[in-house]
Amino acid sequence: MKRTSKEWKEKRAEFIKGKACTWCGSSERLCVHTPGAFSPAEVRSGIYSLAYTRFREVYRQKYQKFEHVLTGKHRHKSHPAWHKASTVHKAKPDYTDLEEQCIEVLVEDTGEGNFKNLYHEWLDESGIEELIEEETRKAEEEYASLKHATVLCNRCHFASLRGMELCPVCRKKYKSSRYETCFDCLPDEKKKEVMVRQKEKEDFPENSEKFSDKYSS
Repeated sequence: MKRTSKEWKEKRAEFIKGKACTWCGSSERLCVHTPGAFSPAEVRSGIYSLAYTRFREVYRQKYQKFEHVLTGKHRHKSHPAWHKASTVHKAKPDYTDLEEQCIEVLVEDTGEGNFKNLYHEWLDESGIEELIEEETRKAEEEYASLKHATVLCNRCHFASLRGMELCPVCRKKYKSSRYETCFDCLPDEKKKEVMVRQKEKEDFPENSEKFSDKYSS
């Protein structure tokens, strides 16, 4: 059902009638919102992603051969980080459960250059293409029935498309879904931590991903 069709406009009007935004409670400029996880495109993309990951393992087992090569590093109880075997430790090391580090080296690839073709053949032979079409059809039916839909105002809907949601404390500002509250609602000590990390990201942009992970943990 196209969103420009008369049928959709009537269905939309009926769905939002008498309702308010489920996030902020506004009754103005309302729209129908279906979480991205339930959209046909997202369902289709998700299955393809899982299938691709699975085929990479199938390809590895069927067409590739690896050898395990020692790197010259090891780790043990007293020094659990990988380090050179020649490293001289200040204190006498505990060599219990000594583990030698190995890396895999590709020595043969009989399917080299044909990965894409083999992948599509596997999708067809394994019935995954058919499964994807069936699950996409189901998602389209649910999407059209508004099974997973909610009512949001335009402001909250736009925020959701950017991966944001309403702060549960102040119910006024928006925050990333990774965080518990918006910045203004954080305790003073937490605000200082965030500001310090932000300063570190500005001073050392090459480490921005690491700092982001620290904040989200």
